[in-house]
Amino acid sequence: MSEILENLFHSKAEVKLLRLFLNNSEEEFLFNEIVTSSKVKASLARKEINSFLKIKFLVQRKKAKKIYYSVNKSFILYNELKRLIFKASPASSDKISSQVMKLGKIRFVLISGVFLNSDKSQIDILIVGENINRGKLKTFLSNIEAEVGKGINYVCMSTDELRYRKSMFDKFIINIFESPHKVLIDRMKKDI
Repeated sequence: MSEILENLFHSKAEVKLLRLFLNNSEEEFLFNEIVTSSKVKASLARKEINSFLKIKFLVQRKKAKKIYYSVNKSFILYNELKRLIFKASPASSDKISSQVMKLGKIRFVLISGVFLNSDKSQIDILIVGENINRGKLKTFLSNIEAEVGKGINYVCMSTDELRYRKSMFDKFIINIFESPHKVLIDRMKKDI
């Protein structure tokens, strides 16, 4: 569904910036924070921001000689845009699965929260496996956060830790499995 938005709007950069501002409607951003968070090239970001300012989707405010940008909640199409952006899943399950598999010996992956447009979960992604490369994990999360437009709440643990916590009826783990979720990878089958 993310592809639909990219075709509906004129660029992937525009969609990333819309998500960033709509997912963080209470925040103000400096230009360099926008570029870093969205991973959109500075020239494209500047162009999109100027377009957003022109139609009054964004507002800017000067504070201590710095310019801050934030979403204009009074924008005539604010609610409609927010619903549209949230309805479209920010990243496909196949894309997430293929990227996660590169992190190490992955045994189980569950998505929830932002990936299912739900706020009823404590996490967005649970990754279970061994030999997970922390540098690759950080890059993966950073890329997904740029697409989603907000920070990802994640849990990464070993297979043994998940089994142990399930056997102890760990409230946090039980809440994850009782909240709306989708299992992307299950190489543990009935182990959990």
